[in-house]
Amino acid sequence: MGSRVYPHVCPMSELALAPVGAAVAAALFVGIFVWEQRRSQELLQRWAAKQGYSLLSQEARYWRLGPFSGSTSKYQRVFRVRIRDPWGQERTGWVRLGNWWLGLLSDQAEERWE
Repeated sequence: MGSRVYPHVCPMSELALAPVGAAVAAALFVGIFVWEQRRSQELLQRWAAKQGYSLLSQEARYWRLGPFSGSTSKYQRVFRVRIRDPWGQERTGWVRLGNWWLGLLSDQAEERWE
């Protein structure tokens, strides 16, 4: 009979890879979170500047999305904002950033006023 060759399996090396995989996953998660925060701020500032608004306050919304409830994808971000327009009037409203499919990869911004 021929001899069988069994691959060498070292359980210790497999166990050593688990923390490395967890660290890579955690770093990826944190990296995406930081990118989303920075990108949201960039898009919000760009939207305000384009409209001639001064942002007085902003609050990221994750659950209560105001007029954007039911029509916002998980890739978009919604903010409740208070602005001062070029004529000095203050307004409060909502801004949705990104589009349905591309999310924050899109430069799209849409506002709804109260």
